[in-house]
Amino acid sequence: MTEQRVLPPRRRERIVICDYNQLLQSVTGLLRMSGFNVFQAYDGLAAEELCAQLDHIDLLVLNTLGTGTDLAALIGNVRTRHPGMPVLHIGTARPDGLPADVPSLEENFDSAKLLRYVEELIV
Repeated sequence: MTEQRVLPPRRRERIVICDYNQLLQSVTGLLRMSGFNVFQAYDGLAAEELCAQLDHIDLLVLNTLGTGTDLAALIGNVRTRHPGMPVLHIGTARPDGLPADVPSLEENFDSAKLLRYVEELIV
């Protein structure tokens, strides 16, 4: 009788996306099709709550207009609980006060560019 090894399941990265607009709907869909676990929050407070309630989050994705709160404050609050949490901003321009370690992706990106940013941030 041969012994079978049971391999642990591949860890699937968990991403919280803040906002519920058409652009981030497509981002959510692309990331889910690429194998990520994606949780979508409708505003900044909901995103902060998700990050507090879920066991492990690998990335927070924010949009300039959809958070309903100051982005720097939102990132600071999330990072109080999860120091060093990687964050990706998607928007038409880089907002004032965004921490230097948060990359900003222009809204006219293609899927390959988005996935490259995400993979670099969660490594």
